[in-house]
Amino acid sequence: MKLIVFDLDGTLADTLKDLGTAMNTALSREGLPGYSMEEYRHLVGNGIDRLVRDTMADAYTPEGAMRVKAAFQAYYADHCRDYTVAYDGIAALLDRLDADQTATAVISNKPNQFVPEILSALYPHHTFLGAWGQRDEFPRKPSPESLEAMIAQNGFQKSDTLYVGDSNVDVMFAHNAGVMVCGVSWGFRGAEELREAGADFIVNSAEELYNLIHKKDNQ
Repeated sequence: MKLIVFDLDGTLADTLKDLGTAMNTALSREGLPGYSMEEYRHLVGNGIDRLVRDTMADAYTPEGAMRVKAAFQAYYADHCRDYTVAYDGIAALLDRLDADQTATAVISNKPNQFVPEILSALYPHHTFLGAWGQRDEFPRKPSPESLEAMIAQNGFQKSDTLYVGDSNVDVMFAHNAGVMVCGVSWGFRGAEELREAGADFIVNSAEELYNLIHKKDNQ
């Protein structure tokens, strides 16, 4: 594998409490009930517009959704790193991939402006070829356009690429692009969802992920 493309939330960073707190704050300002962090495990991952729609539920209106989205983004801009932490072993994994001259990138459904901020805070010594959140020029995952563009713009082939994520959306995203996908069990959704979605590989630690990449690189 010459290019490893990572999801962000639930893969490189445990962002769940900050996401859930921001959304509960936004919902409360609209007079709507919030959700538990456990419930947010299954709500996040499909982009902010889908998160707003799902959490507003029967109270959804286009006008209300605009207010909730704006409130979420305003709060999250100031609090996106209150509780967010790197997962165990990821910094060392990125260092090892650097040493191996294996390129890395990030594609997330998170609003684009938050992706570089979180990555620079958690992994200040690592440089990704690209770090994309949800961008206007691409539909959100699982549509494959952003992954295909990331691969092509950096001169790689799909056969050289591995996508790494924690949800069924990530599995569909990679497979829609014709790319192999490794699911990580430490994320928001767990191994069972990844297995049911058809992940090509599932790993339980950063060390297992490195060994998988290293093994495939030497086949």
